[in-house]
Amino acid sequence: MKKSKLLGVLFLVAIVFVSGCIGSSSHTQNTSAPSTTLSPTQTQTETTSSSCNCPKAKPYYPITITDFAGRNVTIEKEPERIVSLAPSITETLYFLGALDRVVGVTKFDDFPPGVQEGRTAVGGFSDPNIEVIASLKPDLILGTSMHLKYLDQLEKIAPVIIIDPKNMEEVYEAIGLLGKVLNKREKADGVIQFMKAEVSSVEFRVANKTRPRVLFISWWNPLYVPGNDTFQDSLIELAGGENVFHDAKGWAQVSLEEAVARNPEIIILSAHARATIDDICNSPLANTDAVKNGGIYFVSDDNAISRPGPRLVDALKELSYFIHPEAYGYHFQPVSCPVEG
Repeated sequence: MKKSKLLGVLFLVAIVFVSGCIGSSSHTQNTSAPSTTLSPTQTQTETTSSSCNCPKAKPYYPITITDFAGRNVTIEKEPERIVSLAPSITETLYFLGALDRVVGVTKFDDFPPGVQEGRTAVGGFSDPNIEVIASLKPDLILGTSMHLKYLDQLEKIAPVIIIDPKNMEEVYEAIGLLGKVLNKREKADGVIQFMKAEVSSVEFRVANKTRPRVLFISWWNPLYVPGNDTFQDSLIELAGGENVFHDAKGWAQVSLEEAVARNPEIIILSAHARATIDDICNSPLANTDAVKNGGIYFVSDDNAISRPGPRLVDALKELSYFIHPEAYGYHFQPVSCPVEG
């Protein structure tokens, strides 16, 4: 019995010895063959290329857009030096978080506060200084239809995009277009959604209410009013009113007699209209329901209501206060003509 156990142990030792020899022989043959050592970078590259045949991400630029003048404009690279030829455009760039790219503005830009600091004034709104603009070496110029007459000169400096909205819907389009040009689409979408929410809030408050006749005076002498295809006309409608000159086209010059004949119930004056309460009370407008019932209002921030940008929602809310104060649970105090005697 002991002998058989001893033979079994010796048999196992023999098997282990033979296996070790075979493994050693195999190892010797492998080390004698040529070998290649991959660096970490090579290994990563080989692994990636073998496991994924992924397409390269398409670069955002160049892009081609169609501006408000119907022009196709190609932007080759992300704009870093922008000249804005309108305060409304500058304000929109601010809300898009792109004000740091603006190197030139008009002398009338005043929002946000301090916007002139560190930037070059390139002239007025209607009379930009081409030489100053060129000296700034911009890679993008943003203007309005007012600047089409300078287009040939401006295009020699940099790509030019015309932004010229006429109503609230087109203001949304303008914001979206600038978001696309500046690779800030998500930011633009956020601004647009915020504005639409504010508009919806006002529309909800004034829904199903009577629409009083509204005369909006942009300029007093001669008398200018907003007609259809203007954002002020759009705001009056959204605020629950009826623009008495909705049938006019654009900003129209009208006579006092024509304004009286339309008998507005509410008169709203731009702060820049160059008119006082005495001007209104001592004019033929004194015979309108608006003056007789003390329905005269002055806007608090003329720039908010005259610049087609994100701040139009602030102007809209103020107009709705004037037109439908009952929708807000209080009576907004209008201006009345002084009582004689």
